[in-house]
Amino acid sequence: MIHYLMIEELEQCEDKKDFNYLSFMKKYHLRTVADEVMVIAEYQNLINH
Repeated sequence: MIHYLMIEELEQCEDKKDFNYLSFMKKYHLRTVADEVMVIAEYQNLINH
């Protein structure tokens, strides 16, 4: 789920380096440390491809 939400969010960013993962987490009500780890890992995977 996070993967597809992240793709959608990154498509809307002019510069993917401006992505704010905390804002992303707040928008989708992701509150746990596990969510944070997954969001950061997914972001890194998507920008490195």
